[in-house]
Amino acid sequence: MHCVTMISRLLVLASFTSALAVAQTDQGSGDTTQDFQLPGYDMPVVDGVGALDDASFTGNPLESIAGRWPADLVVAPIPGYSPQLGWNMKLAGGYFLGSADKDPGTKLSMVGGFVMGAENGSSAYGGGASFHLLEDKLRVKLGAAYADIRYRFYGIGNLNNESGIALDILQKGPLYFTSGSWRVWKNLYLGLGYLRGNVDSRVRFASDTGRFDPSLNLDIGAYMFPIEIDSRDHQQFPRSGWLVKARSAFYRESAGSDFDAQTFKFSANRYLPMREQDVLALRLVASVASDSAPFFLLSTVGGSTDLRGYPSGRYRDLAMYALQSEYRWWFNDRWIFTGFAGFGEVAESFSGIGENFLPAAGVGARFVLSKKHRVSLSADLAVGDDGAEFYFGVGEAF
Repeated sequence: MHCVTMISRLLVLASFTSALAVAQTDQGSGDTTQDFQLPGYDMPVVDGVGALDDASFTGNPLESIAGRWPADLVVAPIPGYSPQLGWNMKLAGGYFLGSADKDPGTKLSMVGGFVMGAENGSSAYGGGASFHLLEDKLRVKLGAAYADIRYRFYGIGNLNNESGIALDILQKGPLYFTSGSWRVWKNLYLGLGYLRGNVDSRVRFASDTGRFDPSLNLDIGAYMFPIEIDSRDHQQFPRSGWLVKARSAFYRESAGSDFDAQTFKFSANRYLPMREQDVLALRLVASVASDSAPFFLLSTVGGSTDLRGYPSGRYRDLAMYALQSEYRWWFNDRWIFTGFAGFGEVAESFSGIGENFLPAAGVGARFVLSKKHRVSLSADLAVGDDGAEFYFGVGEAF
């Protein structure tokens, strides 16, 4: 009986990775944080549409081919690399509702979609929309995606994470979400959202008696309460201002969930101008999950946003935090070079913080695709306690 319970929990852990894709269609590369806490997952495809965060930028491939190509329609291949997925490619498209000649800082509404394939066999597709209404007093997001994702799970807690023993997870299923936020004061937005999905998860591992291959079908559903403060001067390459986000999610039977749990996540990005065009970017992130939360909802460090240098999802527990700093040196109109460092932790509670530091540092380069809108290809090499990790994608880490 104990073995069955353990296997069931291992299966449940996998069920949330399909919550990918169109999570933040309007955020752009200035903040690549997913809308949902995802397990063992680097998903650069989360921002596949959002990476095209303005209408007519230099490098829109089809615009140079088709003489009558709409200026507000952008379609582009976006390469990427992450430790969990390996090399991957997505084709993303977005249609921007508004004038292409507006100030780059203006937030335009858009609709878009993507398809993605990865070296490790993962694939995904989806679409969504992000609307800035009533002079940006009201922000509405909605989307749907389907994913077939493969990744590795290293266990819960520092001792399990550091053992290097992992389970291979195969997971597929759809996810749907919608949310709306209202500007209540200056740059402060309060919102309400709903998440729904169904996931088929599978854990594979070898044993002396052969390959054991259990599977589990799980419904997920949650009420979400997002809060956001955004005073950045630019979406893609901010040089000043704040981006502060907090989100609580309540997984309940009344929302369609097979389990009851709650999570809370907070992040704060600060951008400080340096010299004429350089930037010092700082980030703090912390999250906590209830004791009843299945481990696919637990807090994690690592990945391309929160502590590069560790595979996403390798270190996970009920609570986490990460502190990072990054200097962005604008070398010329085409090249930006970065140096970054940080540290973080996972623990059973915040009272246990301070016992297992995870340091990381690295360097990166950016090739600017759009001088006007400052959209760039990025490559980062980061080193943590477990070795070096390489990341390739579009836009800044945060």
